[in-house]
Amino acid sequence: MLETCNDIKMRTLSWIQQRSDFNTRHSAWTQFSHAPTTSISILKSAWLKPEERSLEELYAPRSSSKVSQVFNLDVQRKCKELGILSAPERMMDEEQEREVIHEVERERQVERPPKVEPAVQNVHVHVRRFVKSGRIVAGSPAFIQVLSSLVDTTAEFDEGDRWTHNILVTRDFARTVGTIPGVQKVDDYLWPVNWIVSSDVGHPILVVMSPHEVDTLLPDIRKSKVVHLCIYTPRIIQTMQACDNLRLYCVPSAPHLTPSEPLICQLNLFAAQLYFSDYNMYLHTCSFLGLNAPDLEGEDLVVDDDGFIEMHNRPSARASCVFEKGMGYQPTHLGKMLNGRILTEKDLLK
Repeated sequence: MLETCNDIKMRTLSWIQQRSDFNTRHSAWTQFSHAPTTSISILKSAWLKPEERSLEELYAPRSSSKVSQVFNLDVQRKCKELGILSAPERMMDEEQEREVIHEVERERQVERPPKVEPAVQNVHVHVRRFVKSGRIVAGSPAFIQVLSSLVDTTAEFDEGDRWTHNILVTRDFARTVGTIPGVQKVDDYLWPVNWIVSSDVGHPILVVMSPHEVDTLLPDIRKSKVVHLCIYTPRIIQTMQACDNLRLYCVPSAPHLTPSEPLICQLNLFAAQLYFSDYNMYLHTCSFLGLNAPDLEGEDLVVDDDGFIEMHNRPSARASCVFEKGMGYQPTHLGKMLNGRILTEKDLLK
């Protein structure tokens, strides 16, 4: 309502000028049409505007006249209703000279990665055996540790041995393209983490598979009694529902399947989840990365400016990890944590 009223007041002066011009022209036309002997110069002076004016006429300071001194009774009555007590003596578009800031036109062009030959997809015999038995063949080339799958990306680092060996990816998931010329990384060609096959035979194992493998092995997974397939999506928007409990579209159904928090913690980091599902997951992530957290309050630790505990003060249970800090995820839970901020339970609810 207030914006509407302000808009009416702002446009009232333009309406006053339009009504004044109309009255002047209408009066001149009436006089000319009723008196044929009237000189056409009177009509020209009312209808035509001067092509040029002096600077003094355009911009010299002057006081506004009262409405009652400029317009007729109809305009005066309408201005009184709108609260307009004075009228400008010059046109609104000449009231002030504005400096025009020329905006740079930008046309966004999406730069897509160059075309390369896709890798030949196949389902390894050891992957089929895992679906049937729930066990990984020792030394199998079909399964790769999660961080080892990033060897040809910019996220590669040398501390993969600190991560659990119970989260694996298949070679078909890790290899998406053929040979890339030059030294180009394969960051733009990676599969997203969407399909997780879990097994509780022996030690709990989570295997990230490619869409091709899931599509091929789905009939066998449905019949299996040792593995379960579920949909996983990293929580990159706070309004998203967390899927890290691995219960979304579980095939076959497994209502009592509860993966351990350390495994889910590392799976979330690998999949680039930006928001924590609960406060315990935040504490587990801090413990794994060697970050200061509220559960360490009172302990004699040396903490760097970025929140990481110094190497010689880290308990053996805490592993070191290097993350490249970017601008894109700073407002998220992960971004705040990696920027040295200690989160509270209220922060996870915002």
